[in-house]
Amino acid sequence: MEGEPAPRCRMSEPCRSDASLLGEDILRYLREHPEAADSLEGIASWWLPASAYSQPSETVQRALDRLVEERRITRIHLADGRTLYQSVDKVSGAHPAWTPRKRDD
Repeated sequence: MEGEPAPRCRMSEPCRSDASLLGEDILRYLREHPEAADSLEGIASWWLPASAYSQPSETVQRALDRLVEERRITRIHLADGRTLYQSVDKVSGAHPAWTPRKRDD
C-alpha cells in the first residue's frame, strides 16, 4: 500500500510489512475470541500482543483496512460515529452467537 513503511525481513521467514504482521495478530485474536468486536483503539490496546503496542495507530488502521478489503473482517459504522471491526463469520450468521433463537409462543 502507498505510504506503508518498508517490510521488515528476517532470514528465517519471508518479508512482511508491519501491517501484514498486525493483520495476522488480529485474525489470531478473532480465532481465539470469535464473538469479539471493537474499535481501532480497543483493538490496538487489547487484541494485539504487547510487542505491537509501539505500532502507530495508522499502521493498525492499515492492517484493519486490508482485512476489510480482503473480506476477512467487517467494518460497522455505529449511529454515534464510532466504527467497530469484527469477524465476517459473526456477521454472516456462520457464528453461533448469530444463530436465531427459538421463540416460546
